[in-house]
Amino acid sequence: MQIQEIEKKLSEELVPILGLDSVEDVKPDSALVRDLGAESIDYVEILYMIETVFGVKIKIEELMMASVVDGETPDDGRLTAKMAEKLNRDYDSHQFAAGQTTKDVFNVFTVHNLAVIIHKKLAA
Repeated sequence: MQIQEIEKKLSEELVPILGLDSVEDVKPDSALVRDLGAESIDYVEILYMIETVFGVKIKIEELMMASVVDGETPDDGRLTAKMAEKLNRDYDSHQFAAGQTTKDVFNVFTVHNLAVIIHKKLAA
């Protein structure tokens, strides 16, 4: 399954979970929290949906990927330039930057980022 196919299916499945009006409201670059209004309780349902629809299990820790990157945990809770670069590379992204906190990362985590995780799990 290609990433674009995963994004399309995610868009369809996220509409009822997040109480959105239309699949048109969900774009690959839509941030789950910032743009689509996902709350922490929604993630339980999102993770269940992913397991049911895609057949892969994702832990919430994988969505909070900024907490540890290559064994590096920042003392001040903020991403280093090295960590941000790795996250951007690993999640085919450009929105992660040095100085962001885990909360910042979680707030900008997109549908595309989630699709990349699912794609990698399906390929494994």
